[in-house]
Amino acid sequence: MNAAALPLNLLPADALWPALPDTVAAIPTQTPAWVRARAALLPPDAARFIAVHDDAGLAALAPLVRSGRWLREPPALFEPSDWLWRSPQALAELALAVARLRLPLQLDRLPLASPTLGALRQAFAGRALVELRPAMPTPVIELDERWREPEAGFDARRRADFRRYERRAAAHGRLGFELHAPHPGAALQPLLDEAYAVEARSWKARRRTALSADPVQGGFFVRFAQAAAAAGMLRIAFLRLDGQAVAMQIAAQWRQRFWLFKISHDEAFDACSPGQLLMRHTLLQAARAGLLSYEFMGGMDPWTRLWTRQLRHYQQVQVLPVGLASAQVLARRAAGRAARAAVRRLRRWAG
Repeated sequence: MNAAALPLNLLPADALWPALPDTVAAIPTQTPAWVRARAALLPPDAARFIAVHDDAGLAALAPLVRSGRWLREPPALFEPSDWLWRSPQALAELALAVARLRLPLQLDRLPLASPTLGALRQAFAGRALVELRPAMPTPVIELDERWREPEAGFDARRRADFRRYERRAAAHGRLGFELHAPHPGAALQPLLDEAYAVEARSWKARRRTALSADPVQGGFFVRFAQAAAAAGMLRIAFLRLDGQAVAMQIAAQWRQRFWLFKISHDEAFDACSPGQLLMRHTLLQAARAGLLSYEFMGGMDPWTRLWTRQLRHYQQVQVLPVGLASAQVLARRAAGRAARAAVRRLRRWAG
């Protein structure tokens, strides 16, 4: 095996990327669709991913970029992420290639059970400090037979809530649901435009976090949707009232799981909770399709507790190799702690 820093334009076609072993609990941010879309947020000369090749081709890939004295992931999109590898041997060689760079490394939300952490510990053994901190979890619903019926997974109070939402929605017109698995091309763009338009009528528009108002995230999800549609994993869902889209989801169906990235609804229809009704519909469809779970990606929002208390856990990983760069990081950290302690002492004295 050999390792190198690989420019994005020299990465092979998606079909030749390393396929993670079936035994690994993978996440869709490890797919070529996500990694390529994320890398496109970088200047072309900044995308130098660390790659390991063997006789069969690309064996492992670490989407890392140099940021000052650090190795970091490409621009954060508030999602967990991990490296890609075909075998434990390829992952071990990839970790060794990272260790040879002798730079501080940060991974923001690495899955708790990821083999990447063990590979890093082994590669840096005796020559680095490895620090772990809990990172934000993501909610999950493990699907079983009870979720295949529309109300079986909910208690009496939630069932009553849904009936009330449906009555209120009916006052606005005929209620309809759609779940699309679009192909790239002419069929995809109108669906994306409509999904973005729904979010532009949500509370996110006021905060300037809607996809249509945020050129970084908005552009990213267009690129991701195009690649995910080509891979057959993209899902776009709508709730309609008399044909008008009032709630939307952008998601992926991958490795027998439904991964929800974006959900929004038109604020004018708050009283009938269209986002909740749409989620019940796609959850039912996921269960009836025999999928294993319904995954809430992104941040940990309080409203997800209405659906599940199950969580997937992640950790922030910082690796500080012995050397000048790590010494400077630790010195700045110590200076920061000392400065904060001095401020606290001054406040106590002044008070």
